[in-house]
Amino acid sequence: MEPEEAFVYLAKGMELKRRGYDVVSFGIGQPDFKPPDFAIEAAKKAIRDYSGYGPSKGMPQLREAVAEYLDTRYGVDVKPSEVMITVGGKAAIFLSMAALLEPGDEVIVPDPGYPVYAIVARFFGAKPVFLRLGPGNGYRVRYEDVERLVDSKTRMIVLNYPENPVGTTMSEGDVRAVLELAEERGIAVISDEIYDNFVYDAAHFSALQYPGWRRVLLYANGFSKTFAMTGWRLGYLVADEKIIERASIIANNLYSCPVTFVQVAAAEALRHDPELKWFRPIWEEFRRRRDLIYSLLSSIPGVRLVKPEGAFYAFPDFSGVIEAKGLRDERELADRILEETHVVVLPGSAFPGEAGRGHLRFSFAVSREDIERGMERIRGWMES
Repeated sequence: MEPEEAFVYLAKGMELKRRGYDVVSFGIGQPDFKPPDFAIEAAKKAIRDYSGYGPSKGMPQLREAVAEYLDTRYGVDVKPSEVMITVGGKAAIFLSMAALLEPGDEVIVPDPGYPVYAIVARFFGAKPVFLRLGPGNGYRVRYEDVERLVDSKTRMIVLNYPENPVGTTMSEGDVRAVLELAEERGIAVISDEIYDNFVYDAAHFSALQYPGWRRVLLYANGFSKTFAMTGWRLGYLVADEKIIERASIIANNLYSCPVTFVQVAAAEALRHDPELKWFRPIWEEFRRRRDLIYSLLSSIPGVRLVKPEGAFYAFPDFSGVIEAKGLRDERELADRILEETHVVVLPGSAFPGEAGRGHLRFSFAVSREDIERGMERIRGWMES
């Protein structure tokens, strides 16, 4: 798996668009709505007053606002001293692994999964141990599958739910059981819950709601998805104060501090509406998009998929189509779809592990009109 593979397909789509083609892209995992107006106005005001360096752990007002928000969202008592602001959610993952991993450690990661988990683990000399998601476990992380992979070398377990690229989530029982196992065995758990507000059929149970979270958990989240602040590069890590201290030393020597005026704006945005009432219409629109793309994909002969429960991705299995078309693999399928229909999808090989073979990832962070247009092109190409 090439780490840049996803970007190759996105770049090809952008080049076709530059050349005047009508491109529909299901490729990028970026919300298609703008940050809320109150966040933008707060940033405009803050940029006049905050242009210098800030603390490596983040601005105090944002650390406090995150702690207050998590209490409102999940009813958990998080102290500002247990919150660290990072340069995007990726930095929260990187710093967590940098603070704890040593060469030879093993890290259990979902397969398929967001590439950063396996790539960063390898960067620090650790070995990713892939937890395969597929029809047998409903493409979801289950306690029994985690327990089966734990051994004496396991140092860390990575949870991501709702999951990128599959769109499934975890049950409260499985989350609790995994954290209990980790606490018993002295294993750290990173819980990446960046899509926690994109859950469509049930309430999201956060790992922070586990009573002993301070003894085991590194919680990663950010502003890229719910607030659509992808380019603002703002995430946060919640963990025991000792881990926060260790991670802040690394951050200080890596990037000094997150952008200060953006942090001030984010703090005001969280406090403007901590219950996220403004987000409800967006959530309803994404749920409609989920239902639409699931219906359209399910109607294609030879395609199998699990219904996305969260995030904004569908991960259908096109193995039957690949075989019927006489193609080599999902890469060739994605190439042909792009070249002949001008629709961008990502091949399952863009995600570490083996479970993505035969699959394509569709991001439905696009309008329903584009979903219908793109799927119509794909269906027409497959039937030709």
